[in-house]
Amino acid sequence: MSDYDKPLLIGIVAGEASGDLLGAGLIRAIKAQYPEAEFIGLGGTQMQAEGFKTLGDMELLSVMGLVEPLKRLPQLLTLRRRLLAHFLDSQPDVVVAIDSPDFNLPLERKLKSHGIPTCHYVCPSVWAWRQGRVKGIRKSVDHILALLPFEVDFLKKHDIKATFVGHPLAEQLSFDAPVVEFDLSQQLAFLKQQGPLLCVMPGSRNSEVQQLMDVFVETIAACLQRQPNMRFVIPAASDALYTTLETRLSEPDIHLIRQRILLTRGDSQLCMQMSDLILLASGTATLEAALLGKPMVVAYRLAPFSYAVISRLVTVDYVALPNLLTDKAYVQEFIQHDISADTLSRALLSYIEQPALVVEVKNAFRQLHDQLAQNASEKAATVVLSLAGFTSAGANDDS
Repeated sequence: MSDYDKPLLIGIVAGEASGDLLGAGLIRAIKAQYPEAEFIGLGGTQMQAEGFKTLGDMELLSVMGLVEPLKRLPQLLTLRRRLLAHFLDSQPDVVVAIDSPDFNLPLERKLKSHGIPTCHYVCPSVWAWRQGRVKGIRKSVDHILALLPFEVDFLKKHDIKATFVGHPLAEQLSFDAPVVEFDLSQQLAFLKQQGPLLCVMPGSRNSEVQQLMDVFVETIAACLQRQPNMRFVIPAASDALYTTLETRLSEPDIHLIRQRILLTRGDSQLCMQMSDLILLASGTATLEAALLGKPMVVAYRLAPFSYAVISRLVTVDYVALPNLLTDKAYVQEFIQHDISADTLSRALLSYIEQPALVVEVKNAFRQLHDQLAQNASEKAATVVLSLAGFTSAGANDDS
């Protein structure tokens, strides 16, 4: 316990669905030891379900690229000022900023300068691009919780304390998890009986869907030309995206293939689990797919200006997380101008036509699963409680 009787107060700032997931796991792990702990800041529905109090709309941070966030800049600056003012007034024992470094690091720097401990959950990808940011990170963050093992060594070289906690998804997802029996699983099982089932995931942000959905629809048509028995499921990441996708799928140009496509509201993990292979936008979902042992093809497309700038700054060979972690192209990935119905459909069908390729990919992904299964939320809670001055019976620190 701490040296004083003040209730444990933890600030958390999460900016999108993946951060909401991490935040919810962290809250559960801390409340397991300190049930009276209070949590406030910015978060989504999963964190709020654990008793978290949010001060704004997390969706404001769910933008990507360079130009796109500028459109929301006034709202983002107002939100950050509001969070800063609240934290300085309430004086939490520690503030945990989850991902969203462009928004969170300036906030953390201000908080740290006022003596509030700061912990950044998910290492900013400085090892991949814009390595000059590492100096700002060192000034802003007391400790980083890294999801990927190689990040700790990189951060140590720059005198930044860090702990490899693994990834919570590795505990949640399994190669061999039983399928929950309910209507959707029965629908998916019926589709699988008719032919190979492809899960199509054009992204969790509207900007991603706008960039990729048309070419993904064309890819479905191209796959059907060579594999007429194939079936498809598209899990919409939100109600708003469901409406967008439903509108696109009702357009006249695709009515011939519409009957082969099942559109769902959410349930992306179940859809991935029951599918034979996956076509998806680059992002956290690629790691989910790998942890489920699924062969996949990844597409990554930004607005032209954003891509022109970012492509000159990137220092890694891959965009898909499973490839970065294995340092080998087990995931076939296509970027910007390389994306077409022809390239994507050929890559997808290679898994159907080459069973040995599927075996190789699954074996690699099983090893990756074992590497990342580290009881991430519990390890993260240990570090956060230590920064807050509270004791914990958690995992050892790797810093």
